[in-house]
Amino acid sequence: MIDREFAHLRARLAHLRYLLVAQPPWYRDAAGAVWLDRLWARDLLRHCEYLADLTVLAPCLPLPDQVPADFVRLDGKPGLTFRHLPTGRSWSDGLRKLPGMLRAAIQAVRGADVVHSGAAGWPIPPGLVINPLAAALGKPLVIVVESAFWRGDGTRRGRMGRMMGAVTERLARWSVRRARLSIFTHESYARDLAQGARGRVMVAPASWVDEVDILTRADASAAWAAKPAAPRLLLAARLIEAKGVMVALQAMEAAEAQGLPIELDIIGEGPLAPQIQALAARSQLARLRLLDPVPYGPAFFRLLGAYHGVLVPSISDEQPRILFDAFAQAVPVLASDTPGHRAAVIPGETGLRFAPGDSAALLAVLSEVQARPQVLREMGMTARDRAADFTHRAMHLSRAQALTEVLSDPLSVNH
Repeated sequence: MIDREFAHLRARLAHLRYLLVAQPPWYRDAAGAVWLDRLWARDLLRHCEYLADLTVLAPCLPLPDQVPADFVRLDGKPGLTFRHLPTGRSWSDGLRKLPGMLRAAIQAVRGADVVHSGAAGWPIPPGLVINPLAAALGKPLVIVVESAFWRGDGTRRGRMGRMMGAVTERLARWSVRRARLSIFTHESYARDLAQGARGRVMVAPASWVDEVDILTRADASAAWAAKPAAPRLLLAARLIEAKGVMVALQAMEAAEAQGLPIELDIIGEGPLAPQIQALAARSQLARLRLLDPVPYGPAFFRLLGAYHGVLVPSISDEQPRILFDAFAQAVPVLASDTPGHRAAVIPGETGLRFAPGDSAALLAVLSEVQARPQVLREMGMTARDRAADFTHRAMHLSRAQALTEVLSDPLSVNH
């Protein structure tokens, strides 16, 4: 079925040759077919609903002999082209491939009417080459900032990491000042990076949720009625320090010491898995489990819906998509009080917040919901009511409307 809102916007943007510079790699098999990670493919195809001529400039890798289960093949999507962007796997490799990156960037930017880029990247941000090139050639820039991991995510960095972080911060600010449109996932990024911006600045929270993923109010009520009386919480994230995993473990260790029967399941992969397993093995009163990964989609939503709350103890400033995944299942979020969480997690309405990096503050919140579990249901139902405003379609529709407003006139592209 044709999405009429996107079709209308696509017609107004049809004259544009749109270049999308991306970090995730694309893969080519022996027959020349393009393969992508399933979630990136889904996001990319949403772009195609409003962009008739889209070129993706990203690293190309050979398809592994054992194709991962979450890869999908893109079969002949009209108007969608892929081009290789050489990047490195280390600082030295990045420097070695920098001339190739520059050549690919010049060719791609020259053939585009609009350049969609960013500032982040490792080891060398592609925007360091592409953004000044687009500005020099008079190509309108669309800058998207979904995270600012170059700031360190609250973890220690080496000298090179600090240096590249400073370079990337300056690149981000420079690029936003010159962009025709800048899109941020939360207000704090816009406030920090858009000072002096000449173009339009918008905030569009990032979400993977589709309308069909949101429980009806009746189904949400039934899901809550089926849950056990004792609150069960889920932490779903990469098992790294920036996601606040160590903060959660410290809180659970304190809960065990104080005899608090808090139940927390953790799902994800990463270097902190051994620490989780070790604490789970020695805990008796505070119940901790590390679950096997579940692919994003219906199975993951069913998993979320079985819990009373989702724990998001991140110490970074990014806005994770898990917030809206939880809301869609009528599950409130217990989140650290970071810029990426504040707009969505409203204390007492859609969840609760606690000081980032503070395991004692987290334990206080866990103790509160343990003592008054009924508040979780009330907040979960409110979160469900607001989920429709934060779908993947809504995110792209707002972006497409902004693009149309600033770029639909051919003269606006050339001036």
